[in-house]
Amino acid sequence: MGVGLSSGTGRPGRHLPRRDDPIGSLTGGLCERLRLRSSRPGTLRTAGHRVDALTFAATVEQAAAGLSRRGMCFGDVVGVLAPVSPDRFLATYTVMAVGGRALPLSTASDLDTQCAVLTETDARLLLVSPELAQTALELAERSRVRQIISFGPSLGATPFEDLLQPSPDGNGYSPARGLFDNGILGYEQTSGGLLTTLYPHNDLMARFSELRNLLHLTADDVVAVDERGDEATRVALVALALWTGACVVTGADCPPPEGRQVTVLCAPEPARVAFPYPDSAD
Repeated sequence: MGVGLSSGTGRPGRHLPRRDDPIGSLTGGLCERLRLRSSRPGTLRTAGHRVDALTFAATVEQAAAGLSRRGMCFGDVVGVLAPVSPDRFLATYTVMAVGGRALPLSTASDLDTQCAVLTETDARLLLVSPELAQTALELAERSRVRQIISFGPSLGATPFEDLLQPSPDGNGYSPARGLFDNGILGYEQTSGGLLTTLYPHNDLMARFSELRNLLHLTADDVVAVDERGDEATRVALVALALWTGACVVTGADCPPPEGRQVTVLCAPEPARVAFPYPDSAD
């Protein structure tokens, strides 16, 4: 049975107040905030593709409702197999928006390690980018994963777009209102074996606040994230950029928008490396 929260068209609490901070998850309330903003929203980019922040935030809420209808519950672990890209962040935030625990797999990890961490955390669902769908099928054969959801056409996988379909019974589930015990699971190989670490929502929110005080992001900033660095910090920084209206470029080969430059780097540690031009535009 899915998560039983209610809100939405025709229900109390639909018109939410404007928020400056996430509630429940790192994107909780973001969609409503962006709709109310008079200034332009930010964007997320990868080589050859861009998505505006409002569309991204709305998709997170739609997909979270879709996962709820499919039976995902609070505390469920969901694997994410995708390079650092808008798809990886979309999957991670969607899982957390349902109260789940996202397990972003490093694309540099070998198949045995990926399989071991999926099994150790009892993950039954895997969100995957299409170019890694074959790897996902192999992981499903060797772990407890029973369903694969792909961001593109992939044989043997459910299309991500299926999560975005309207509820047949009019369920108005809204991730924007929940207070969830969610988070991100990290993992590493140690001399004692595989070690998994949960970064709960309060840890992610603490990182969000620290980065806001450290970087003083504005809507004119361009934030660059790639495979380097700490996953929890990367996810908190991208969320901060979305709330601020900044542009996020993902991956090692994604250029900044024309006429702009990268002003904030995520790795090796989050740092401001330049200041945006006053007349920069996305």
